[in-house]
Formats: sequence, structure tokens, C-alpha cells
Amino acid sequence: MANAQSLPPSSAPVSLQLLDLLMGSWRAGVVSTFAELGVADALTPGALGSAQLAVRLGLERDTADRFFRAGTAVGLLRRTDQDTLGLTALGRALATDDANSMRNFARWTGSTAERSTWAHLPTAVRTGRSPFAAMHGSGVWEFMESNPDTAAVFNSAMTELSKRVIRPVVEAFDFSRFTSVTDVGGGRGALLSAVLQKHPGISGVLFDQPDVVSRAWPELSDAGVSDRVTVKAGSFFDSVPPGSDLYMVSNVFHDWDDARSRHILKNIASAMREGAHLAVVEAVAGLDDTADRAISLMDMDMLVLCEGKQRTVQEFRSLMSEVGIELVGVARAGLQSVIEGKKVS
Repeated sequence: MANAQSLPPSSAPVSLQLLDLLMGSWRAGVVSTFAELGVADALTPGALGSAQLAVRLGLERDTADRFFRAGTAVGLLRRTDQDTLGLTALGRALATDDANSMRNFARWTGSTAERSTWAHLPTAVRTGRSPFAAMHGSGVWEFMESNPDTAAVFNSAMTELSKRVIRPVVEAFDFSRFTSVTDVGGGRGALLSAVLQKHPGISGVLFDQPDVVSRAWPELSDAGVSDRVTVKAGSFFDSVPPGSDLYMVSNVFHDWDDARSRHILKNIASAMREGAHLAVVEAVAGLDDTADRAISLMDMDMLVLCEGKQRTVQEFRSLMSEVGIELVGVARAGLQSVIEGKKVS
């Protein structure tokens, strides 16, 4: 199998190419378990023998050996010349304190809430409806409210992902044209902080649910921008604070179907004065074949979890036009894009 996997995809038999695709969920399971068990944290101080590592993690010895072999096979572990186990670059990125850490995202994708729901993708594709509520007794957002441990992992996972998004967005979009920006659904203010750090002449409003923005001040303070930020609590399904030159919405619309996305956009448009701008940060489908490999899978994740979707530029254009916002530009920012709109009526 190892030899078959080393062949270029076009050279391997079709059956082995399909087998490799189907084993992707198994590899993901090893990565998620590696993160959940804290293997990378245990090895961050230095390499350990297999028995030492099993003891440190409280694992059954024989099973641990088998798991460490799997971790080596998927590229998370390496054996040193002293026959101890050390971390690869991929493995280090599953350590809690690594600068590139994706540990909590790996834990989330391995959680029952995420992984078991994917088993019902056929139902979602047949019906266009998320199977999450039928699986877990409530919709995904209500589930998070009643399952705080899962919610904590999910929120940390989204924070990890947002850190990968921020720098490309700040570099790709010209924020210098504006004097005030409202970050709608802005979480704890990581993106807003980065914008204000780069542009000292801009003031900001951070708007999100009360329990979210109540935890934002450390982030804003550490970034040195708290004196230029007004924090406001509320729901974008009710209303949005008025008055800014620019309204920014990052990775919100993909969580919602068209009807609810249209409702959010309508509230934002109501808050915008004529000529104000909107910046929507999303992984936009249909712009790049390479990016679409990831975005198409993200789209399926949105379908199974919450009936959301990754939209095309034309879909954003249509939604915006219905609430009096004209789409005026698209800036690529890595996997993400910034869709720019302008209030025209």
C-alpha cells in the first residue's frame, strides 16, 4: 500500500486512488485523536521513547505503540536515531502553544458533533436540509449553548482559523479609505484589532452577542487599540449599530441559508448611510480551481452542520442587490476573498 500511495495519482490503479480517498477520514481520525490526547504537548519539551510517552499520556502500552505507528504513517511523528519519537513540523502544529497551532480545529473535526453528523451527508444532499438537529436534538447553535465543553473547543477552533485569515485580509483590502469600521459578528475583535493596528486613523465598533464581546477587552487591550474601539452587544438578526463608513462581516454568511443571510444583510444595509461600504470576508466559490478543492469541502461542512453555504460572487451580488448594496469589487486574500459592496439606495 505504501508503494501504491507513493505513485503519482495518474499512475496508480483507479481502485487504489479511490481507496486513498476513502481512507482520508481515517487519517483525519488519527490527526484528531493525536490532538485530543495532547501528544504534541507531551513531546514539545523533547523526544521520548514510546513507553515513556505512553506513560506520560496515560495510554495502554500496546495500543499506544500501534497509535504512534499510525501517527508516524500520517506524518505527525518521526523516529530519531535514538529510537525515540519526536514531532514533525505537522505534529508541532498540533501543540497548544505553537504559533501555527491547529490543535483545537483538529479536536473539533474529531468531535461527535462534527464527525457523526457527516455520516448523514447523503440525507443532506437528498433533502437540502442539515441533519444536525435530527442527530443531536437541536440545531448546531442551540447545541453549542447547551454543550459548553463542545462549544469551547469549537470557539477555539474558529479562533485558530481566524488567525490564518487575518493577515491576508488586512494586506489585500484597502482599509485606508475609511475613518470608521463596524465589525459585525466580530467575535473578540481579532480582525478589527489587526485593521486598527495597521491604520491608526481608523476607529472601530465591535458588534456581537453579549457573551462574546464581554470577553473581547483583553484582545483589544493586548493589540493596543482598546481606546479606539466601542464595544456594542446585540444580534445582527435584530439590528446593527449605525454610523460607520465601512461595515465588515467575516465568515458569517456561510453559516446561514439565503433567507437568513438576506435578513442579516438587510439589517446591515439599514444601518449604512448612502455611500457607505461593506466588506464581506468569505471563502468564495468559483474563483480558483485550486482553492475550490478546499472550498467545495467547506461547503459540504456548512450543509451538514447548519444549512449554510460557500457562495459564488454572483450569489453575493444577488443577495446584496436585493437590499440596495452594489457589489463593486473582489479582492483575493489567500483562501478567502473580500467582497466589497457600496450602499446605493
